Amino acid sequence: MKKILLLIIRTVFAILSIIFFSLFVIPMGSNIINPGNIAGAALCAWVFCVCFAPLHRAIRNLFCKNKLTKIIYKAVNICFAAFSIYGIIVTGAMAVCACQTPSQDATAVVLGAQVKPWGPSVMLMGRINAANDYLISSPESDAVLTGGKGADEPVSEAQSMYETLVQKGIDDNRLYREDKATNTTENLKYSMELIERENLNGDIAVVTDGFHQLRVRIIASQLGIKGNVGAINSDTSFLYLPTFTVREWFALPYQVLFR
Repeated sequence: MKKILLLIIRTVFAILSIIFFSLFVIPMGSNIINPGNIAGAALCAWVFCVCFAPLHRAIRNLFCKNKLTKIIYKAVNICFAAFSIYGIIVTGAMAVCACQTPSQDATAVVLGAQVKPWGPSVMLMGRINAANDYLISSPESDAVLTGGKGADEPVSEAQSMYETLVQKGIDDNRLYREDKATNTTENLKYSMELIERENLNGDIAVVTDGFHQLRVRIIASQLGIKGNVGAINSDTSFLYLPTFTVREWFALPYQVLFR
């Protein structure tokens, strides 16, 4: 019975590793290559090797022929196991932060993403749609649209969001553009300065992808933001979600240790 149960577990994880390996590789076809999909694909390959018994035995026999390769084999397995545990913990924390309800009439702070030559990228459009829904459901709220203009962008991210939201019917008097920020820390810092300058509600609802909300809260704490920080999550495409979630696993320690 135990052997059958173990076989079922191995089979399920082997199948899942193949599925997620594909999800990490697919974005590479769109030139999305970062530590998220590289590490994610490597982790999936390791899980498959561990779960597919014949392959696992062959690799173990190959590496356990002498002391040096045996040490390397064990070290690699320990690193991947530790990385998996770390990822599970961090992903759980991401989910918790993504569920933080904003206070009533909180000011939306919409974080920018890439603007393509033809308009908002898929990720930016998701954030615009989430901001639009929030502003409709919270008619007393204003929004700060934050994001500068990259070298490969036709207009600033703030301007692109502004134009799209106005086209969707949002009153432009409710929209404030912050077009100098180049990263998430600057997004929040400059937005809070604008909120104070314009005397807007200091409680904020950060509009971004769910995987991003944990880092947002860490940055808010680092900046000493005193108001309530709620989360408004955009609908992230499932094709990109694993890649950018794992990328956050790397970004979070950097944010904590070096910012």
